[in-house]
Amino acid sequence: MKKISMSTFAGTLGGIRRGIEKETVRTTPKGAISPLSHPKSLGSALMHPFITTDFAEAQLELITPAYTDKKAVFSHLGALHHFVANNLPSNEMLWPASLPPVLPDEAAIVIAHYGSSNAAEMKMRYRQGLANRYGKRMQTISGIHYNFSLPESFWVELHQQENSELPLADFISKRYFHLIRNALRHGWIVAYLFGASPALDKSYLEGREHDLLPMGDETFYLPWATSLRLSSIGYTNSEQSQYPISYNDKNTYLKGVSALLSKPSEKYLSIDEGQQLNKAILQLEAELYGAIRPKVVAKDMRPLEALCRKGVEYVELRTVDNNPYLPLGINETQSHFLDLFLTYCALSPSPELTVDEQAVIKTRMESVATEGRKPNLMLPTLDGERALTEMGAELLADMTDVAAMFDHAFETHEYSQSLMLETQKLADQSLTPSAQMLQDMQQDGIGYTTLVSKISQAHMKYHRANEIAPDFQAELSALVTTSLNEQKTLEAEQHLPFEDFLTQKNAMTCDC
Repeated sequence: MKKISMSTFAGTLGGIRRGIEKETVRTTPKGAISPLSHPKSLGSALMHPFITTDFAEAQLELITPAYTDKKAVFSHLGALHHFVANNLPSNEMLWPASLPPVLPDEAAIVIAHYGSSNAAEMKMRYRQGLANRYGKRMQTISGIHYNFSLPESFWVELHQQENSELPLADFISKRYFHLIRNALRHGWIVAYLFGASPALDKSYLEGREHDLLPMGDETFYLPWATSLRLSSIGYTNSEQSQYPISYNDKNTYLKGVSALLSKPSEKYLSIDEGQQLNKAILQLEAELYGAIRPKVVAKDMRPLEALCRKGVEYVELRTVDNNPYLPLGINETQSHFLDLFLTYCALSPSPELTVDEQAVIKTRMESVATEGRKPNLMLPTLDGERALTEMGAELLADMTDVAAMFDHAFETHEYSQSLMLETQKLADQSLTPSAQMLQDMQQDGIGYTTLVSKISQAHMKYHRANEIAPDFQAELSALVTTSLNEQKTLEAEQHLPFEDFLTQKNAMTCDC
């Protein structure tokens, strides 16, 4: 990669902001999805800023703000786990894996409920649309979204080094799409190193054709899989895949997403009114499945309109599995590597993606997700097949300068150490969490649900005992009452009919 100047960039890295969104499912002690409603002891799922629900009523989403202090991110995430663990019914657990626990019949999976306001109805109808389009089982898959932004000072320095004539805001958006393209190219490495979903409970597969292998009576798996979550059996959308989105620049991206938001899908025309928000390929921007998304803070605008008006402010990396062996699903060492990876993607050359390369990227990710640990695995590239271990070693070696820059900036060796740690997984695939899971199941003669349930019980003890700052404990307790009161106020003040509310929400006034 192009040689970079530590003396100029290193001083900007302290301004990097990171936030984590973690999805997890509430379960019974036997590893089945909880039939109970979202506990009022956690506050309003609609209004709480840190504790909400995702698709299912039993599927929690824990959200940290974006911090420049990495330890603050993990302290916040740990505090949320502590608070939730101590405010759940005594017999409930938090499922620490990405692939779901034991699921009941499709009809018995309860979609998240948010109250009677228009905002609540919109969220619920959107989720009903997801259920009708893709089935409820797929929607119960959980993961970690890693939100990442480089500070303006970083972009100012790069703007000067590139001698760019673009206004800074336009340059920043351009370079975030540059980052995104590289994250798509190289993102298979995240699945290999951190994939932690090589097996699943048989209930997830009900009614689906598959080529997974049985392990005992309750578990199916693939022997070399890293992340079934990221495979075609996991969180995918065949309808969207017919219309690949371009990430070559902001305007082309916006036009592509806008087209999917307005283009009716033949597949969804048969779904009744009231069972989805609309009949378009995408009901909302959030329905666009992707490994990484350009994002912007958009409180009073639709996300697409905000992106049009304000430009890209950060990226959301969506390919991180919950690691069941880690109490929070992710730790600081992994975060160090992700910071290096995303910064490398921002600084290394990133030519525009062609349709052919996008097809190669998709095939490569499927191969890594389903057989990434297979000895001598060859991966497709535009120039022919190459060995996964060779490509991975080359990529991580190329990140060495970035690691040195981070070490210099933060006066540590932890970033270089994280790179060395991940490099070892290329030489020894048994060090990956996906391999560890299969080894533990086979060694103990247990299935997926039994293994994850055992880990869950240990984590719950840890979360309940983990002390958090008294002022944050008080803040979380106060937010329960505040969020419930805010929901009541919103419902009481509502006057606009829902269909009119929906029309207003769908209106876009920005023409990019």
